[in-house]
Parts: sequence; C-alpha cells; structure tokens
Amino acid sequence: MTDGQLTGRVALVTGAARPRGIGRATALALARAGADVACLDIARPYESAPDHGVATSDELDQVVDEITALGRRAVAVRADIAIGDEVDAAVQLATETLGIITVVANVAGGSGPGFGMGPLIALPEAEFRHVLDVNVVGTWLVSRACASRMVAAGEGGRICNVSSQAGKRAFAMIGAYCAAKAAVILLTQTMALELGPSGISVNAVCPGTVDTDLINPNGLFEQLVGGAAGLKAFIAREIPLGRLQSAEEIAATIAWLLSPDAAAITGEAINVSAGQTMV
Repeated sequence: MTDGQLTGRVALVTGAARPRGIGRATALALARAGADVACLDIARPYESAPDHGVATSDELDQVVDEITALGRRAVAVRADIAIGDEVDAAVQLATETLGIITVVANVAGGSGPGFGMGPLIALPEAEFRHVLDVNVVGTWLVSRACASRMVAAGEGGRICNVSSQAGKRAFAMIGAYCAAKAAVILLTQTMALELGPSGISVNAVCPGTVDTDLINPNGLFEQLVGGAAGLKAFIAREIPLGRLQSAEEIAATIAWLLSPDAAAITGEAINVSAGQTMV
C-alpha cells in the first residue's frame, strides 16, 4: 500500500498502545497511509491479570504523539472493549474529534497467565469467559459501534479483525483463545454478509508466531518452549520461512485490507504466519 491511499479517512485502532504490539504498528501504518487515527486502548492494568502486560496511559499518549509527528490528526480514547458503554463513549468521542470512522482495525485481544492459559479442564470459568469477552464480544462491540455510524452516514467503509492461526487449528494450553479466535473468523464472515450491501467490507488476518514482548528473552512463549534453545528448535520445526513474523508485517496486511487495493475482498481470513499455518 502506498502513502496517501487513506488520505481523508478516519481510522480507529484498538489495542493501539502497547510497544512492539500489532495495534501500535497498525496505527502508525494507517497514519503513514494518510489516515487520521483514533487510538483506543484500555491503558490501565487488568486488576485480575496484572501480568498480562496491558499498556499504560503514557504509552497510549506516546503513539498519539508519533502519529501527530507524521502530520496526521490523532486522539487517545480509553475503553475496556468488553464493556459496551465504554466502547460507545470512546467511539462517540473519536467521532466528535476526528469525524466519521470508516476504517476499523480490531486488534485488541490476547491470552496469557491468568487470561485463559492452561488445560481446558482446569481453567477457571471466569478466565474462559474473560477471553471470550475481550476477543469476541469486544470485537463485536467495536464493530457494531463503528459500522452503525458508517451505515447511517452512507459512506461505506472497511473493518479488519485480528483473529489468529489459533482460530484455524488447535494448540494445547490455549484452548479458550483458540475458541475465541475461531469465533472471530465466523463473526467476520457474518458481518461481511450483513454489511456488504452498505458498502462495508469485513476481513480478518490470522497471525502466526509474532515477535512481540511475549517472545522476548525470558518471555512467556520462550518459557513455554524451553528457553532460547527451545525457541530456536520450535522455529526450525514449525515455521517454513524459518523466522518469526514482525508486528509491522501483520500491520502491513491489515493496512492493505483496509485500503482501496482490497476493495473486492470481504469475508476472508488471511494467514500471515510465514507458512506455519496453511489452511
């Protein structure tokens, strides 16, 4: 996608604040393409899962500063995407500040300690429900708030949801996440059917193993696969291109799906996994 393709568009990106995250990379990619960007993030710790690594308010303000430095307008909006009233208030504030949102990247989601990781038969009910709330309900709430305004404005638009390769194949110890991300794919396809007549396309991307903070030395994923040596062996065994993906690579695919270049594409769930998942 070339610079300027989204000039005049207003975008909203959820999960936009975390350093090295897909959301932050997406917000910057859309700004470079010319969009003004509403950066939405919870930007406060989860009381029930303090180790999940939620971005801070300062980090949310920083990405807004980076976007304005590119010459685009930006606004920070804070919301827990699993709470409808917070989502509606955030989208309303973003609309009042920047204009009608016609480009949406639903990136916020995740899994981790205290957030649905472990054997399914041992998982606390609250954790399972929370994973569904953030990944599925949150994606629906943000899409509903933005798409209803697009339909009313008659301007059409584009939505891209972040699913996962875990929405297409099973992985042990993250069963709640697998279920949630599979639901995101069907949610995407249903929205594509319902919103297509209003000129709104809806697609999903399915990242593989991405080089975010979870993959840092001594990070969660490295611990799960047995340290640095285990990570190296995992990559050689599981990923045909022999490397992790970067947040910027995922963001580039999201930005392309939200651009005029992808005008004929809707209802798709595109893998960006360096060949780790091919279904």
